Order: sequence, then C-alpha cells, then structure tokens
Amino acid sequence: MRLMKKKIKGHTYWYLVESARVNGQPRITWQRYLGKPEDIAARWQGGRPVVVAEFGALAALWSVAERLDLVGIIDRVVPKRAQGVSIGYYLVLAALNRVVAPRSKAPIGAWYDKTWLRRAWGIPATAFTSPAFWRAMEAVDADALVAIEDTVAAAAVTRFGVPVTTLAYDATNFFTDMATPTPSTLAQRGHNKQKRNDLRQVNLALLATVADHVPLVHTTYAGEVPDPTAFGQALDRLDQRYRQLTALTGDPITMVFDKGNVSRANMAAVWARGWSVVSTLVPRHHHDLLAVPRTAYTPADPARWPDLLAYTTDRPVYGHPGRVVVTYNPALWEGQMRGFRHQQLKIEAGIRTLQDHLARWRADPPPRGGRRPTPASVDAVLRRLGRGREPGPFLRWTGTADDAGALTLATHWDNAAVTAHQEAYFGKTLLFTDHTDWTPAAIIGAYRGQGSLENGFRQMKDPHFVTFAPMFHWTDQKIRVHAAYCVLALLLASLLHREARAAGFSGGLDALVETLADLKLVVDLPAAGRRERPTLRVTERTPAQGPLFEHFGLAAYHEAVTR
Repeated sequence: MRLMKKKIKGHTYWYLVESARVNGQPRITWQRYLGKPEDIAARWQGGRPVVVAEFGALAALWSVAERLDLVGIIDRVVPKRAQGVSIGYYLVLAALNRVVAPRSKAPIGAWYDKTWLRRAWGIPATAFTSPAFWRAMEAVDADALVAIEDTVAAAAVTRFGVPVTTLAYDATNFFTDMATPTPSTLAQRGHNKQKRNDLRQVNLALLATVADHVPLVHTTYAGEVPDPTAFGQALDRLDQRYRQLTALTGDPITMVFDKGNVSRANMAAVWARGWSVVSTLVPRHHHDLLAVPRTAYTPADPARWPDLLAYTTDRPVYGHPGRVVVTYNPALWEGQMRGFRHQQLKIEAGIRTLQDHLARWRADPPPRGGRRPTPASVDAVLRRLGRGREPGPFLRWTGTADDAGALTLATHWDNAAVTAHQEAYFGKTLLFTDHTDWTPAAIIGAYRGQGSLENGFRQMKDPHFVTFAPMFHWTDQKIRVHAAYCVLALLLASLLHREARAAGFSGGLDALVETLADLKLVVDLPAAGRRERPTLRVTERTPAQGPLFEHFGLAAYHEAVTR
C-alpha cells in the first residue's frame, strides 16, 4: 500500500493505493481518495484550521537566487524609487513561478499568496498584480536586459563554479496565439519546429554550458529569420560573452553549434574573432568523405561508445586548418532506416489511392464528373507524393494509355539507388574542429555535449515546469522581458539541478521539482476564539527529500518565517 499523487488541472490530489501484477504488468487494484493536502492536514489536526503553503521547491530556488544576489543585481541595473516593490522582486517572482507553476501575470498574486514566499518576503500579495508588474517592466529595456544577463552569467560562473571550457549554441522557436494585426515585429510566421507553421512565432537562441545547460547568453529575434542569419547577427553578442568568460576564468573556450548555423561567411567571422569551435558539415557537400569505405573506420572510444566508429582526417574547412571526424553509429543507422521506410509507406499509400482513382476511370462506363486523368496530371501527383520526402527521388513509374485514353500506372523503387544512398549517408555524422590536436573521442564528446542544450529547450516546452508558454504579450518590449525571465527560470532550475546532483540526487529536473514541491509548509491557525500565534511546520520528509532538505539548508528558510 502506498500514497499516490495526481495532478488534475493544476490541483494536487492524494490517493491511498494498492498495486499488483496483472498479466505480468503492474496495475492499481485498489484505491481510496484522501483529498487535497489542506483537507488531509485539517483532518489530521482534528478540525483545527490550517493553511498549506508551497515551500520546498521555492525555498530551494530562492537559495540559488540568494547565492547569485539576483534581486540585488537586477535592482542595481534598474533602480527604482524606494516606494513599492523593486523590479528585482518582480522579475525573480516571475522566474520562480515559471519553474514551478507557470501562469499568466493576472493570477500570479493569488498563487504567491499561497506560498512560503509571502511570509519570507513580507510583501503583500496585492502588490503582484498584472498592471503593477508591467508598469514596473516599462523601465526594463533591451540594454537593461543585456546588463542584467552579463552580471548574472559572471555570478553563475564565479559563485557556482559552472565550467565554461565548452559552450553550446542553439536556437529554437515558440509559437504564439497572437493575432496577425498586432504591432509585434518579433512574432512572425516561419518554419516552426513544433509543426505550427500556421501561427506566429518568436525565435530564441541560447549559449549555455554543455554540462548542465546553464544559459549564459540569450537573444530573441523575429520568427521568420533563418538560423544561419540569426547566428551571424548574434556573433557580436556571443563574442562579448566569449571574451568576458575567457577573462574571468583564464581558460580557453570552445564553442559548439550544429550545421544549421554554418556558412562560409559565418565561419570566416567566427575564426576572425579567434574562436575555437566544434560543429558539423552538411553531408551532401562532402561526397568524398561519405565514400570512405567502412573498413577505414576505427572504434572511437569503446568504453564510452561501444558501437561507435570514426574516420579522422586533417583537411581545410572553409579555408581554415581543421580536423574532420566522420562517425558511424549503428543506432542512428537503424533509426534512419525506420524513418526512410515510414516515408516509403506514406508514398505507397498515396500511390494506392491514385491507382484506385485510375481504375475507376478504366471502368465501363467511366464515372461522371471530374476530369479524366492524363499522363501530365498523374506525373504531377506522383511528384507531389515524393516532394520533401527522402525516398521521393528513388520512385520510378511508367504509364500506358489504351485506345480510349484510360491510363494504367506501374511503379517501383530503384532499389540499387536506394541501397547506394543508404550506404553513403545513413548512420554518419560529419564533425569538424580547428583543434587539430584533439582526439576523435574529444571532438565527439564536445559535440555530443550540445544535447544538453537541446534538453534545455525541451524543458522550456514542457507544459509543467520551466515553460515558455503561455505568453500573452503583443509588443516587442514585453516579449523580450517575457523571454528574459523564462531564460532566468531555466538558469535557476539548471543551477538547482546541478546542486542537487552534487547532493546525490539522480533524477531529472522534473523529478527534482516534484520531489521538492511535495515539501509543504503547514500553518496551524489558532482555534476559534483562541488568542495564540500560528505555528508553522514542514511536512514529513521522504528518504529522497531528506538529503535535499539538508543540502539546500531549508531548515533555515523554515525558521526564518517562524520567528
């Protein structure tokens, strides 16, 4: 028998459940609803009124923010008159909310009122209204956001020891529900990575550490700008951070990015700035490398990647001395083969539909209405079926017409060409670097570190924790502020996760936030008619919560609100 938590429409409910294996699969065989946390606490106190406040995750995140001096950094960049809430508290509250319970600014005050933060900060919930927040944000322009980020990045490196010898750059986009006539120039239609090309989107690029996807630079740019163009436009900003961190740590830095940002002009600009890089080449531009026989490949690092093979050669890359590593990964080969066959099946399904259509026109009598298929119209349909799909160029067809003009279609795949294509391209990745003294394993390891940043982007698209959405803004200044506190949320969460792993926590970021969020602050209110101070206590800690409670010093944050 165990306790199980369910989250339904943002509310937490607890159940007592029993499980057993049914047909070899674990299944819940009995459950009893216990109620919301505050209902359970009320029953435990025998009807004495209680308040249950969010504590664990927020206190741990606030401990990270305090080590960064996050509120102080923001307030020094954007000072405000003594009266009212400082801009630092507004922005930090927005970032904390994005980590644990993303919502718009309208209900954020009501959420804040039910958390440990209200007692710790001593700021009334009525101060955190949407109009008040956005009035304060009018002072936070693009230059202020850059200045805040510069100082916060330096604090993350010096106070948390974040390693910066290898940094990853990548970009993504977030679709919005913004109407077309709005004045934003940032929200535009473009190629959306979540397949929502029908909606306006905002693009976001990050430079982050490869170990923990701690963001150190972000840029927000228009939704229709392609990645190579955006990378070229961001080089000055990235170079500023590159030089700041090099001066701060004294260590050389290698920048990692993928082939979507590579062009001859961009690489010339990168090397003109003196950067060291690891990136990828577009395979179809390097047929000689793809033609190297598999027998020339050797194991890259059997201990780390048992099945990964690599071929290494030194040659100029975009006119600069470089080392190229071509890797062959059987797992990648299998995935690409499955994808290729899946696309073939889609084309074949379209061909069957076309064959049925042609068969109806060969019937006696032919169907009424519509236009009789012609060789040109059939050819157009087949080309459309293959367009944009990898197997498309390998489809072959012939059509014959009888005396009445009825068409018969025969199709087949050019299997010899398919096999040659798969042998040349599948399972292979072409990496390059200017580190001509690096081993293939070092180059591969550096590039694979970029996957951490991709995980950060996936986290920002998670609907529960550290999410970019919802974004209810339609001016560029508000969109930039929104992006800034979302990136700030990722930074706080990434540093929190880094610290938790140091304390022995082995789960992912979502599991960490959930584990800490289950630590509640229970406020026992005096019984009716009694004049006594409320007492505050923390819910009982699980074996997973105990080390985190100690590591983040949460006892001190509990005691701070009991005095």
